[in-house]
Amino acid sequence: MRDKIKGAIQARVDKKALEQEVASAFYEIEHAGRRRTYYLYLPSKWDKTSALPVVFLFHGGGGGARGALYYYELEKKAEDAGFMLVAPNGTGEGEHVLLTWNVAFGFGYAQKNNVDDVGFVNALLDELAGKYPIDSKRIYATGLSNGAIFCHFLAAAPGNRFAAIAPVVGTAGGKDEGEKDWRRPPEPQVPVSVCIVQGLIDEHVPIAGGLQKESLGAPKEMWSASQTIDLWVSANGCDKTPITSVDNKMNTTIHYYKNGRNNTEVIAYVIHNMGHAWPGSTRVPRAGSDKPSRTFPGNDIIWEFFRTHPRP
Repeated sequence: MRDKIKGAIQARVDKKALEQEVASAFYEIEHAGRRRTYYLYLPSKWDKTSALPVVFLFHGGGGGARGALYYYELEKKAEDAGFMLVAPNGTGEGEHVLLTWNVAFGFGYAQKNNVDDVGFVNALLDELAGKYPIDSKRIYATGLSNGAIFCHFLAAAPGNRFAAIAPVVGTAGGKDEGEKDWRRPPEPQVPVSVCIVQGLIDEHVPIAGGLQKESLGAPKEMWSASQTIDLWVSANGCDKTPITSVDNKMNTTIHYYKNGRNNTEVIAYVIHNMGHAWPGSTRVPRAGSDKPSRTFPGNDIIWEFFRTHPRP
């Protein structure tokens, strides 16, 4: 598995070009005896006094924050919309690659060493709140794949501080092949608005669930998109029956669950022509990767969802 991940990383854009494209500043924090790192982007038009909304960006498994900033292109949206963008690194053997998040049914260093990633994110939030005026009602999280799965665990954890999450191609439950019990987040304690973005032809996180057809490590059995949706619809008390529509321009089916507690909503975008990728990105991580949808403006959709779903 390790060699497979390394091979994937080595096929990506060269390090020098990537560094030139990432404008965020790099910082360190100690948590639970570990040196943890993160990138921070502050919009240039910020007046240094107004409370900032915060968006956390969690990279995919085997990647890192710097690559996520490069490939998902969220810094431009942070600049235009005026939010703080925080891109933490997971843990692993590398400095900026080969990193993962601990999601119970994942792979890599974080799961093997039971890293307290939820605690790390909360500690990082505390540190940022001590340095900057953060709008506590507008704290959000998004991520890809392993990072998307982590969004579910983070938002469901006791003491959740996130108003909304937008997991991109990531389910909320999984297990080893043949394992009896599902590994999933705890029952969410507070309502959280959720924007799910899923590729219809994703073989890493199949929309119908079941065994992965593509994976970096040993294939896992995954929850279906419906099971993930049901977790949050039930936790939020949303209408059980969605309003479903098709947007031909975006080549996307939309399932919209309204009327949750504290005005929460769950919306699922199923992109017909996309697999395992960040929609709207102009960059493909490596040869053979699934191509991002060019008809679905992922960053615009995600930010608009966040903007309209603060905590009460």
